[in-house]
Amino acid sequence: MEMQQVRYFLALSNTLNFTRAAEECNVTQPALTRAIKTLEEELGGELLRRERQHSHLTELGRRMLPLLQQCYDAATSAKSLAKAVQSSDVAPLN
Repeated sequence: MEMQQVRYFLALSNTLNFTRAAEECNVTQPALTRAIKTLEEELGGELLRRERQHSHLTELGRRMLPLLQQCYDAATSAKSLAKAVQSSDVAPLN
């Protein structure tokens, strides 16, 4: 599982529209679709039920949403902390 896939899923869960989620993530719709498909394969089931104009989260998607949001938030915090430490904005832990 890659954070990019998680970010795409989070955008898609907010918009419930592949085109808008792709625009929000600054990627093409086919690239977003491939990433979501790969994530679904890794997790062993559909995260979204795709319909003509809208999509909706499946039971798996609803259950995974808070966990994937936590993962994404933790990764974002870790990156921010690493940047802060590298620029000496954070006092050392002693």
